[in-house]
Amino acid sequence: MHPRWLRWIARRVFATGDTVRRAVQKPIVDSFISTSGDRAVDIGAGRGMYTLETLVKRFNNVTAIDVNPDHLIYLSDRKRSDGLGNLWVVQASADRLPFKSDVFNTVVCTEVIEHLEDDRAGVAEIARVVTQDGRIVLSVPVPPAPRYDGAHVHEGYTYDQLHAILKSEHLSIVNKDYCLLLITRGVLHVIAFFEGWLGVPPPIVILCYLEHWLLRSAREKLKPYDIVVNVKKEE
Repeated sequence: MHPRWLRWIARRVFATGDTVRRAVQKPIVDSFISTSGDRAVDIGAGRGMYTLETLVKRFNNVTAIDVNPDHLIYLSDRKRSDGLGNLWVVQASADRLPFKSDVFNTVVCTEVIEHLEDDRAGVAEIARVVTQDGRIVLSVPVPPAPRYDGAHVHEGYTYDQLHAILKSEHLSIVNKDYCLLLITRGVLHVIAFFEGWLGVPPPIVILCYLEHWLLRSAREKLKPYDIVVNVKKEE
């Protein structure tokens, strides 16, 4: 079987942090991203779930940035192997973006600002690089966390806290959605057990897909661990 088919199957069977996000967060983020455009940036691109699967298909020029050298190597390898002439890979931190102001029509930044010591500096940089008529798609965890994550400087943000940070940089929320509900919280605990004791991910990501499909109407009431917002600059 072709390696890409194996990867496709594995992503829809085994539960990891990325496959869980792909099941419940990605449909929301994709719906907030413009269907086409000129320039987009994925801040904290990781292994490229949004860069490779969404942005390079919709935008003429895509920049993926991350601080992790392993992620940058992976993205660069995929750029070469997939012939992605519209993709640029850059090492940078979200709070010090090496770009001019007002250059990107779309900014995607998922699960990043909670890792920054100065989260407001990160939001200020995002506001600086997006065009006046552009959009920002941002996601952050919502407290309380289902389990401790030492990589998080900030546990998360309530809607009011996130709204206040964005407002301070003259950004306004156009719409929002929630994900990682009760079922997914349980899945995250199971992932921690399997990876800690068995060294393998559990084959239960289907539960996350079921949560996304069946519980859409009650998301805000089911203790969501993640909020996704579609943001624009204030006029």
